[in-house]
Amino acid sequence: MQEEWNPPPLAGQPMSEMDLIDEMAKLSVPCDSRIVTIEEARSELEPAKRLLFTLQALQDEAHDLTEELEIIIETLVPNHPHVVEIADQLGRLVKEWQSINDDLSVLGARIAGFDPGCLEWYGVVDGHLVLFSWYQGEEDIEWWYPLDSGMSSRRPLVEA
Repeated sequence: MQEEWNPPPLAGQPMSEMDLIDEMAKLSVPCDSRIVTIEEARSELEPAKRLLFTLQALQDEAHDLTEELEIIIETLVPNHPHVVEIADQLGRLVKEWQSINDDLSVLGARIAGFDPGCLEWYGVVDGHLVLFSWYQGEEDIEWWYPLDSGMSSRRPLVEA
């Protein structure tokens, strides 16, 4: 997908956060992601949390089905109806997982962890491309960290 060219702001017009980061930084963002403001990330937090919680439940279900499949495959032939049924259920879970992940991308969010749940959004802080970060149990998105470091280097968002 080719990015639309936006001319620089005219003299006297305010620059957006996107204008402040260079083209090389923008290239480090995966093609299925987008850069959002903290306000956009916060407005998408609740729907993104619901999708994360659904994925956590799907992960548990897939784990249980995989364990069951490992046990029954030892005693049943691969084309046995019960084996096929479990395999089909796993296939449906994978499709649902992909669909939910696509929905998260539309929100600009990505999953950074499942236990505890962690969501991230690409954003800009002080002219640098960063990741806004939310952990399960936190009330709001109040943290960020540079792309070249990990979640352990999260820093608080300081807003005027």
